[in-house]
Amino acid sequence: MKPTVTIIIPCYNQDPFLPKAIVSLQAQTLDSWECIVVDDGSTDNTAEVVANIALSEPRVRLLQKLNGGSASARDMGLKYAQGEYIQFLDADDTITPDKLERQVQRMDNEGLDISYTAFCTENSHGQQTSSRAIRLNSYKILVRWGLGASTPIHSFLYRTDFIRRNALTFQNACRFREDWRWHIMSFATHPKQALLPDLCGAIYYQNEQGKTGSYIKMQAGNFEFMAYMTQQLRGTAKMLWALRISEELWIWFLRMVKYRSTEIAKTVMLLPLVWTVIAILMMPLSIWWILVYFIKTYIDK
Repeated sequence: MKPTVTIIIPCYNQDPFLPKAIVSLQAQTLDSWECIVVDDGSTDNTAEVVANIALSEPRVRLLQKLNGGSASARDMGLKYAQGEYIQFLDADDTITPDKLERQVQRMDNEGLDISYTAFCTENSHGQQTSSRAIRLNSYKILVRWGLGASTPIHSFLYRTDFIRRNALTFQNACRFREDWRWHIMSFATHPKQALLPDLCGAIYYQNEQGKTGSYIKMQAGNFEFMAYMTQQLRGTAKMLWALRISEELWIWFLRMVKYRSTEIAKTVMLLPLVWTVIAILMMPLSIWWILVYFIKTYIDK
């Protein structure tokens, strides 16, 4: 009998965190699931950890590949997924016990392609923030993502047929922000989607050693991704993308003032010159949103 949900976990050298992620799956009130852990060329004990778990948990299986990044690992998991729904989960994150059951029930009842929940963050001391529920659309994902409208990918549940029908993949030529790109592409298909605001289904672990651990890495990753997406978007989406780049330039400028870093100064060179000029011209239009983001993030807590 095929599982209702396939959970795909890309894993590269995350063996200390992986058992906790799988325990959160075993605690689910929905029993009909499979978990595919894709070992992305780890040099730690990831394979052994998964093999030991699988001895007592047959719903967990291991796939192994050469290191290629989480995008290619998730795509590999999608290729072998058997469930009617897809849940993405990073090895250092967890989901709450009733997440899968409540989302499947809602999606079955309403014929949804995508559903997503509220979320909270957890630091290395186990302290969690209060839950946040952000209602998304294509505009917010293009223009407001990373500026108060971000939602972790494990908040979402996708209908497998929707992913395959639209040929959605993570793999791309850009090494950064594959989650952001996935959301842009999936919402661009005008899916039937809904937020479950009263369900905090995802707990996002703030891993200081991960990609988001450095403001310089974050800034460089954003600019590299933005440069890549200028070649992918068309029409109105491309105009909105220029507005989002202008917002990113405000952030870059403020970080320049704060840190006076020559390294962060160079990150803007990742953008094509013509897009830098266009974004600079649009900066007066985007200053309001930057002020709102600054007040909500640093003052109105």
